[in-house]
Amino acid sequence: MNPRRPFTFKSNREDGFTFVELLVVLATVAVLAVMLLPAIAGTKPSSQAFQCLENLRQLTLGWQMYAGDNSGKLAPNGGAYGGVGFTPPTPTDSRIQPGGAWYQWCPGDMSAYSQYATNFVKVGAIYPYVNSMSVYHCAADRGGYKFGPTIFPHVRSYSMNCYLAAIVDGTTDGRWRPLEGTVNFYKDSALTRPGPAMTFVFIDENEYSINDGVFVSDPAQGNFWLDVPATRHAGSGGLSYADGHTEMKRWTDSKIQNYKGITGQVLGDPASGDAAWLEQRATYVNQ
Repeated sequence: MNPRRPFTFKSNREDGFTFVELLVVLATVAVLAVMLLPAIAGTKPSSQAFQCLENLRQLTLGWQMYAGDNSGKLAPNGGAYGGVGFTPPTPTDSRIQPGGAWYQWCPGDMSAYSQYATNFVKVGAIYPYVNSMSVYHCAADRGGYKFGPTIFPHVRSYSMNCYLAAIVDGTTDGRWRPLEGTVNFYKDSALTRPGPAMTFVFIDENEYSINDGVFVSDPAQGNFWLDVPATRHAGSGGLSYADGHTEMKRWTDSKIQNYKGITGQVLGDPASGDAAWLEQRATYVNQ
């Protein structure tokens, strides 16, 4: 008796996909790609916003370390202060070197091209603690200077709260000084009001507004913007605080959302509380 052979199924087709099956697979992949593209595209702004906040966190850590190494004294913050305006000609200017009258967290001016832009950052007070140039620049900042076909991007996208260790002298007009009742902070121990968690240190500044290293948000001046925050992260911009935390703030002021370089004081949108919100986090009026 012959053993029974196992049953086998025979097909007339060769192994593999038919042409029709391949078309179905390709069509399915195409449909999935179309569905996923918006989600994939949406990760780029989110990743840039995350990196912006990380930059702000690192800058603030450097700011804290400077204070820790200098008996609690905050990094000087000067920019173009001085009655006639102060812009050092080169990074070797003795006034912006350690011990100089205008030594500060980050000298230099982003509103005009300078071949020394990077060097100015490197002579800043916190550069020894944050010595990567990429940290000073937001990846979403497309601002720069165009010469012919070449664009020289900004090397710095962030500015510091003007009330933190502001450099003042007898030539200033009294703005952002105790003469107006607003308070400047020179030591970390003085940050008791509005408090470290409510006092902003660095802010992502609009590419059309950014110039010196200070950002003015003055509660004594009411609803106006002298410096303008960035809105490059889907209408939002980053801030850091004296306690080290960061946040992405959604700005609602239409004047800020549409800012393209208007010269001079910008009156805030009366329907928005953005100016007041930031002023409350800059300092307080000593009454």
